[in-house]
Amino acid sequence: MNFKAIILVFVFQVIAGVLWYASIPSLFLGRSLLEGVNQQQPTVKIVLLFAFSAFVYLLFIAWLLGKVQIPSIFGRFCLVVGVWIFIVLPNLFFVSLHLELDSSEEIYLLSYGLVNTLLAALILPLSRTSRSIFKD
Repeated sequence: MNFKAIILVFVFQVIAGVLWYASIPSLFLGRSLLEGVNQQQPTVKIVLLFAFSAFVYLLFIAWLLGKVQIPSIFGRFCLVVGVWIFIVLPNLFFVSLHLELDSSEEIYLLSYGLVNTLLAALILPLSRTSRSIFKD
């Protein structure tokens, strides 16, 4: 695994998350994301838990790319996007059913997940593993 690439993707995902959370809800949903909900900002514990879970998911994707022998960059890109489509996307639909989100909120959450996936899919397949110089 190339930890520099993983950290780079994570930093880009955090920046995208801050921008997404700060500006997009009112533009996309026509209201603040917290409108009609308790007006408290997320606690530090929740933010750290979210960042930790995103980092662990990113480590899993990098590990998977290292273990799967797909020679083409496009194939590796498709693997990362495929994991999101076939594993993460169904879980988001399941969660949205239990949270009773409307369609605009579901699209908002799914589009943020897609942005994070595309960041990982564009950067991680291009990076070589750190130990690649020791291979024959």
